Amino acid sequence: MVGSGPGDPELLTLAAHRMLLDPSALVVADRLVPPAILSLVRGELRVANKAPGCAERAQREIYAWCREGLEEGRRVVRLKIGDPFVFGRGGEEVLEFRGMGVEPTVVPGVSASLSAPLLAGIPVTHRGVANQVVVCTGYGREGTSPDLIRYHPEQTVVFLMAVGKLPTLSASLISSAAYPPSTRVAIVESAGTPQQRVVLGPLDRIASIAEENGVRAPATIVVGDVVDVLIGEGGKVEGVAEGGSVTGAIAAAAGMT
Repeated sequence: MVGSGPGDPELLTLAAHRMLLDPSALVVADRLVPPAILSLVRGELRVANKAPGCAERAQREIYAWCREGLEEGRRVVRLKIGDPFVFGRGGEEVLEFRGMGVEPTVVPGVSASLSAPLLAGIPVTHRGVANQVVVCTGYGREGTSPDLIRYHPEQTVVFLMAVGKLPTLSASLISSAAYPPSTRVAIVESAGTPQQRVVLGPLDRIASIAEENGVRAPATIVVGDVVDVLIGEGGKVEGVAEGGSVTGAIAAAAGMT
């Protein structure tokens, strides 16, 4: 089980890169792993269409492919976006593979929960602004919505796999978790890829702004005042307007390497 990081092939671990270059391997991935990483595969590649509404069917297909490869005595590489154990169902898959009689080797990946904000020029902690970080998912088991952490002015909340629930999520943060409607939000889409862009807006309008900009998964949502430390209203990156989006590497534009 291999984590592929946020999207940039340069952010793969050496171990992950080495496994993708194995010409004898069967690599089983899903649609969230970007083409630039999939293009590195030298063995057989199978990609499940793990789209909303058919995720469970795709998951069963992934298990069937892995079982098939194992029964053939092949090295099977289950390639996952980000880090497999951070809202990536990695633990569930390990238990499934154990049921097949296999204890998988887990290769960590760089999690989008911290790397996506960094790539967008957003420090998830900043002295005097935020001293704690909470990482959440937008989807609980069987599509339910997880409980939300109540608002704290010095807290950053990072949501993974939540863009499909953004209207409900943003409304719940305001009504149930006491977030001010003006709380700043950044959506980092396709972090670490040439298609990376950042969409900014206040919590009460971010869902409509995301819809206007056609935001799609994979996307990482950052909620809190840290959004404006280096970009946005109080930032120094030109071209980021309220309700607008910026394409490309924001960190590079800000002179951060």
